[in-house]
Amino acid sequence: MSSDRALSGRGGRFIREVEPVWFLILHISLFVYSLSGVCAKMAGRAGNTGTQRILWFGLELLIIGAYAIVWQQILKHMTLTFASVNMPVAVIYRLLWSRLIFHETVTPKMLIGSIIILIGITIGVSDNGKN
Repeated sequence: MSSDRALSGRGGRFIREVEPVWFLILHISLFVYSLSGVCAKMAGRAGNTGTQRILWFGLELLIIGAYAIVWQQILKHMTLTFASVNMPVAVIYRLLWSRLIFHETVTPKMLIGSIIILIGITIGVSDNGKN
């Protein structure tokens, strides 16, 4: 599918022009990409030396490298604008990881920020965001 088609017209065609499988691949890749932050935090907790630190940083690098390759494939099937509007979802995933993995407190400000991000994404890909 041409990137130009993804931008064509109004009336909600913007989101419908992206094939569902590529939208799913985009969100799976963002989910996996958000794990790079977990790896970085685990490396930081491993101390200044040791193989654990190197392994965590190596895993982080592997995740970021794989994400970069998948990102290039995604951009063959949707516009950069559409794909970029969805990137803040990774922030929400990181909030989830901070709670589930690191047992950190999720504050009301964090939740409000996440809701604002979701609203922004919704507006960005809706008819109202195209005007």
